[in-house]
Amino acid sequence: MVDLHPATERRIVDYLDPWSAMRVRRSKRALAGAADSRYTLDLVPALRQSTTPKLLIWGEDDGFETVACAERFASEIPHTTLIRIPNAGHIPTENAPEQIARELIDFFTA
Repeated sequence: MVDLHPATERRIVDYLDPWSAMRVRRSKRALAGAADSRYTLDLVPALRQSTTPKLLIWGEDDGFETVACAERFASEIPHTTLIRIPNAGHIPTENAPEQIARELIDFFTA
């Protein structure tokens, strides 16, 4: 059984508080804008050769990287299982932690 703590109003405020400052919001946008996919793309040949099972969990409502990216990855990389999380954004663990915990448990215990 997964030990989950309720998302109380206080915990939510504490979680979001560091991101509320303007300097942090600007920094977060700069970090996202500076993302360089070449390091990820460099791994593609090895991933295509790998027989290790892979689990890809993706938020269907991700506005940063659309679910089409995940579908393409899953179709091009062998032994990949894609789990789409409805009503979840770029960090689906925030939207569906229980579902993701179950998916991970199922994947690692199969």
